[in-house]
Amino acid sequence: MSTPPGIPVVKEKKGMSCLAIGGIGCLVIVVVLFLGGGAIVAKFAPGFMEKIQEYQKEAASNPDKAAAKLGIKLIPGVVIVKEDDAAKSITFKTGEAGEELTMHYEGMNSGKGKPRVTNSKGEEVGTPAAAEAAPVPAPPAAPAPAPNN
Repeated sequence: MSTPPGIPVVKEKKGMSCLAIGGIGCLVIVVVLFLGGGAIVAKFAPGFMEKIQEYQKEAASNPDKAAAKLGIKLIPGVVIVKEDDAAKSITFKTGEAGEELTMHYEGMNSGKGKPRVTNSKGEEVGTPAAAEAAPVPAPPAAPAPAPNN
């Protein structure tokens, strides 16, 4: 059968549809994200897993101390100096200056107490109560309003 004159002949499209091309593009993105995530886990997981395993061993005997040590060890650049089970505290050095701080962990894991961190002078560090105790300067006096004439 022939087409009437003046009507263009529609040729069949060759190749993939737009939906197939979009699907392949999405699949490539998913594979790249999966491989990138695997690389990140491979880089950071070994050190993290060692800390978790150490926590599990210690948590059986003293859960408060184990939780405090895990929290301290997850901070980069921190070195534990001394552990005092009688006083329920851990002393550690942090920062470039090597400032010594002590974390008191009594009742931390049971929820009856919060960890308290003190510096070498015995002052509490990083708590809202310590910030509230500091004197706050009074705001400057506002200028008197101009009279309306």
